[in-house]
Amino acid sequence: MQWIIKYLTSSIGKKQIMGCSGAFLALFILVHMCGNLQLLNFDQSAAQASYNAYTEFLTSFNPLHFPVKLIYLMELGMVAAFGLHIGLGVLLKLENKKARGAVGYEVNARKGNKSFATFTMIWTGLIILGFGIQHLANLKFGAHYLYQNAAGEIVRDMWLTTIDMFANPVWTVFYLVAMLVIGIHLFHAISSAFQTLGLAHQKWTPVIEVIGIAYSIVIAIGFAVEAAFSCYIAHQPETEALRAKSHELQQQLEQKKAAPEAKTSFVVPSVGIISTNV
Repeated sequence: MQWIIKYLTSSIGKKQIMGCSGAFLALFILVHMCGNLQLLNFDQSAAQASYNAYTEFLTSFNPLHFPVKLIYLMELGMVAAFGLHIGLGVLLKLENKKARGAVGYEVNARKGNKSFATFTMIWTGLIILGFGIQHLANLKFGAHYLYQNAAGEIVRDMWLTTIDMFANPVWTVFYLVAMLVIGIHLFHAISSAFQTLGLAHQKWTPVIEVIGIAYSIVIAIGFAVEAAFSCYIAHQPETEALRAKSHELQQQLEQKKAAPEAKTSFVVPSVGIISTNV
């Protein structure tokens, strides 16, 4: 037990935990980007149907029948990983600064081979934290619209919430800048994580660095294209008409969702009234 405490409080232990949590987050944003590819459809009526089906699947998927929805457990894990990653990053930065002592050390270190991404890791991380809070506020906890799918089920219209956000050029520009920051952060984080975990090798390190660069570019450009396309398509006449129609249907869908199931009654002699659902 003592060795665990020693490991968790050591510099290398903190770095390795930070690297593992970062790898988990990096994989998550790749999956998230792939899911958002459904927005890249000039037929936004089809995009609305497929994107809402995708988000409804994520929120309702619970194959093991946990008493708590699986999505909540996943989100809790994401928050924990994100908090751990950011918290350890700040803690290690403060510890390094305290150990360094000399004010001019960092400036002199820039003369080495370290990249711009290396020296901005803590700052890009904090910017990503701010973006994450904004992202949750505008989307997950943003306007809650309803949508009736082909099966007649009333689900959340995440397409409308998303497209409405990107229809605002200010949010789109903010999103694009945030994607650039995420790309810069990933550029260094991936190769750094492999080194921290002791997986660096003279032969494979250059390959890992190339993969890290490619991965960061794919993530940044992928999300940026999705945001830019959503902003563009949101202002097309067909999409504007679809958005207006979706907004008009909200009251009707809310009433339909809130209405109790229709019931009929029939009388059985000497038994009374028995109700049954239809």
